[in-house]
Amino acid sequence: MKRMIRIGIIGGMSYESTLHYYKQINQEVYKRTHGLAFPDLAIRSVNFQEYRKLMRKGDWKRIGELLGGEAWELAYGFYCDYIAIATNTMHKVAGDIVRTVEGTPDFPFRRFDGFYPELVHIGDCIAEKCNEINAKKVLLLGTEFTMTEDFMKARLKTHEIEAMDTSSYPKEIYKIDRIIFEELCHGIVTPKSKKFMMNFVRQFLSDSEFKPDAIVLGCTELNMILEPGDVDISLIDSTKAHIDKLVNLYLENSEV
Repeated sequence: MKRMIRIGIIGGMSYESTLHYYKQINQEVYKRTHGLAFPDLAIRSVNFQEYRKLMRKGDWKRIGELLGGEAWELAYGFYCDYIAIATNTMHKVAGDIVRTVEGTPDFPFRRFDGFYPELVHIGDCIAEKCNEINAKKVLLLGTEFTMTEDFMKARLKTHEIEAMDTSSYPKEIYKIDRIIFEELCHGIVTPKSKKFMMNFVRQFLSDSEFKPDAIVLGCTELNMILEPGDVDISLIDSTKAHIDKLVNLYLENSEV
């Protein structure tokens, strides 16, 4: 049975990607429905500077607590049905957020209206796009956390998608991380950095014995610097994948 649905977005990490979410979700719903049927959204834009300090300290426990609290407020304070974290890196603490919002698997928290709020994991959305083009082996680009740790790779693996090893490119990973936090998060896109990103992809493709089926832009700001046509391989934009899934859920379940 369809009813009014509200999407909750935890944003501000960075504000650039949050703008993409707000604009593109509205544009996509409008495109599919016309009229004035814009989606019901609640956005909690946090102070990224405070989270960046915690990231540098390695205090992910505190980050999980804070984001869990934000998600709880969206789910139970603003009655959001679907929660989205508008960033890939913070999905490192997705498990903490799920435990806060959804409860344990045996005893999920249910609101008085009978709905179980759901965290829409960006990794699952990426996997859906990969499956659409039968991409089983991908080059995952993103922050240093995303490229070197297992939280996103493991999520993709549950969908039988392999993120290829990039451990032999530590300098390049460091530079990509710097471009994201020091440029893209500030709305800055330079020709020099764009050229570096394109050259890294080409170098990886040239060095690899087994070529990836696609490149995953596993950072919600990377679509600012890499676009289809920049490299000779399919690009899967995690931001668009996430947005498309949220829009689908909204239209499938909402009275619009």
